[in-house]
Amino acid sequence: MKQSANHIFDAQRKITGHPGASTPLHRITNEKAINAHRKAMCAKVHNPDPKKYDCDEYPFAASKEGGNPARGSTRIISAGDNRSAGARLGGFYKAQRILNGDGYYVRIK
Repeated sequence: MKQSANHIFDAQRKITGHPGASTPLHRITNEKAINAHRKAMCAKVHNPDPKKYDCDEYPFAASKEGGNPARGSTRIISAGDNRSAGARLGGFYKAQRILNGDGYYVRIK
């Protein structure tokens, strides 16, 4: 998940307020809102091969702070890397009992 980690690290440094690093992200669980966030972030991003690559967005689509292209970042990364990172995020939510509306931080080592 090196590509995802690099994207998060770069985005946190670039975006004002450093979401997820200096200020918390807040989980959302509404699938329609999550899909709308993902669509808003990735609608204008050219993906050269959707079978091999995904549009990665930060802040995460499953966060209240996601879905705003003016305050977010997108990057085309390998589909496997992106999906592994998404699965890990879902596992984090479950293991740490991060519920709808709960705040959390993201630290890349």
